[in-house]
Amino acid sequence: MTADTMVIVERVFPQSRELLFDAWTDPEQMSQWRGSPGWHVEKETVVSQLRTGGRHHHVKVVDDDPTNRVTTEAIFTEFFRPEVFVALQRISGDPGMDPTLTMELRVEFTEYRRHGTLVRVIQGPYEAAEAGKHSTGWELEMQRLADFLESRGGSGGQR
Repeated sequence: MTADTMVIVERVFPQSRELLFDAWTDPEQMSQWRGSPGWHVEKETVVSQLRTGGRHHHVKVVDDDPTNRVTTEAIFTEFFRPEVFVALQRISGDPGMDPTLTMELRVEFTEYRRHGTLVRVIQGPYEAAEAGKHSTGWELEMQRLADFLESRGGSGGQR
């Protein structure tokens, strides 16, 4: 099989680019919402050097099975607050992914109309058979982000 498929997920949020960018990159905030339902990020594993060339690391764990762990190790290749960050990643612990394959994650924050932000996640390459599962995972994480922001006093995002 060949990893040649990119996943693209978009969602509009009513919050500012700055607020959303910080939710994605600040280790304290990120550890509160990242992960699909049934998963969480171990707060103590988050390392994020917020600059081009900086290292990023986190471990996602299944809530009811802490032995099921997925580790992301990355280097930021672009970091322009609040517009975009790009990271080259290696992900281990996911049985559907090759841990030796370098993937790219690009997250863009674009002003949308007058009072919103379009967040676009582009990640890959995936093998075609895995791409759908990971696209769904990103959609679920975007909902968790909307819920997190709403719990902090903002309103949730729109699809």
